[in-house]
Amino acid sequence: MDLYQLKTFFILAKIGSYTEAADFIGVTQSAVSHAIKKLETSTNNRLISKKGKAFSLTPAGQTLFSACETIFYELEKTEDALKQYRKDAIWHICLGAPVEFGSTILIRHMKNFMQQYPHIQVDFLFSHHLRQPFLRDTVDFMIDCKDHRLPDTEKFFLFREQYVAIGSPDYIAHHGVKTEQDLKRVNILSLDKEATWWKNFQVALPGNASDLFKRITRINHVRGLINGAINGLGIGFVPKYTVIRELADNVLADPFPDIRPAADHFNIFIKTKKLALAKNKTLIDHLTRIKPTEFGAMASAPAPCPPGGAP
Repeated sequence: MDLYQLKTFFILAKIGSYTEAADFIGVTQSAVSHAIKKLETSTNNRLISKKGKAFSLTPAGQTLFSACETIFYELEKTEDALKQYRKDAIWHICLGAPVEFGSTILIRHMKNFMQQYPHIQVDFLFSHHLRQPFLRDTVDFMIDCKDHRLPDTEKFFLFREQYVAIGSPDYIAHHGVKTEQDLKRVNILSLDKEATWWKNFQVALPGNASDLFKRITRINHVRGLINGAINGLGIGFVPKYTVIRELADNVLADPFPDIRPAADHFNIFIKTKKLALAKNKTLIDHLTRIKPTEFGAMASAPAPCPPGGAP
């Protein structure tokens, strides 16, 4: 069996699209198809069953895919092991994280790691959608508040994230926002028009809170929610770590200080086989040693992410 053909098959099976697999590898779609046909010929097995544009792995394809997971993990492990004999060797890691957390918090805690381990180069993928990059091995591991239940995957607790309702002091005073019932009279800033983004706030209230959100302005980014609240567009709801400075400087205020929204449970997720690689162990050890308070987090009981996950 040809190694290139195996790699092409493995990537295609993980990605689930001939077009995307071709883009990922950097070849034409016909080149991918040709490699798969040659692999089927050499193995004397039909590996892929097509139905229109969709396809699935045959039983033989599933068997080969499982073998490829071991083959390419062993190759990666061996490649990393051989680097120890080179003085200028660099080990590479790609870490995935939600956009706001990654760009504002995670980055702050990487300087010491990079100074201590200059031979490990860390790249970052900040995205609202990390599951597919994780499954495709675009990232080596990810930090997320969604509880990804995936086979052969390890999970490490990182922190519990507190949320807070926010508004400019002028907006809160002008509209007389004092209790959650006052939300019916004001504009709500949310990542979605259904206010599912506010779920962690709603579950902290007694009774049905779904009728509180009458008028909603959708802003599809946390930083947009923050700036919208600062500029008097309405009352927003965001991870507390994103507005610690604004709250301290009284640029923003929490109109409901007695309400404690539910917290999200952030974890590190990594495939079991990748956990055996020394470079990954080293970075995970660094991240799990950071105190939750340094993430702007809290220590209360966790709650599930709002639908769609954290931004």
